[in-house]
Amino acid sequence: MICAVHGFCYWMTAAKFGREEMKMEDTKRRPSYEKRLGNIRVAVWENFTDVKRWHNTAITRRYKKDDEWREAATFNGHADLALVAECVHAAKSWIAERQDTE
Repeated sequence: MICAVHGFCYWMTAAKFGREEMKMEDTKRRPSYEKRLGNIRVAVWENFTDVKRWHNTAITRRYKKDDEWREAATFNGHADLALVAECVHAAKSWIAERQDTE
């Protein structure tokens, strides 16, 4: 059984005495959906089990410091918030489309 949770892949494996344990593979998954507007990015990961599907979302702002690109979870003023709102709307629409296909 495969279960994807919070950007990591987990495999259920049979253990001693009939119990199951979860082993985490060290590789990260790419988002199922991503939208960038200016320096704002929204990423959505689709997660599922045999009985359930759900989505995790991250919104970040990219900025450059000392010639190195970084990400922050804080936003600067009205302009950033307008882009955040557009990204959230796009992610919400994408998730709604996915839920309609269930």
